Amino acid sequence: MINLECEEWLKNIESDQKSIILDVRTVEEFEEKSIPKAVLANILEPNEFMNVVGKLEKKSKIFVYCRSGIRSQKACNILDQLGFKETYNLNGGILEWQKRKNINK
Repeated sequence: MINLECEEWLKNIESDQKSIILDVRTVEEFEEKSIPKAVLANILEPNEFMNVVGKLEKKSKIFVYCRSGIRSQKACNILDQLGFKETYNLNGGILEWQKRKNINK
């Protein structure tokens, strides 16, 4: 797992069109606001999380976020244990992403 600040996280996503954005929050949080093209895999529902993750290519770059960065760190650790080679955690989660989007409008 690599922890990235928002700007670097976004630059990495933009540079690799095959990367996967994984949102590990709840359905309610996801429906309220999510990063475009994100796939939901609620880490608080282990079976659901593993079902979604089981369908991902282990060679893919996985960019993970949650609300503030805690759940996504946990998710990245699990992905690393499952054999994913490139996992990137968004430090500060979607809260940081929203701040960036508001600044750069």
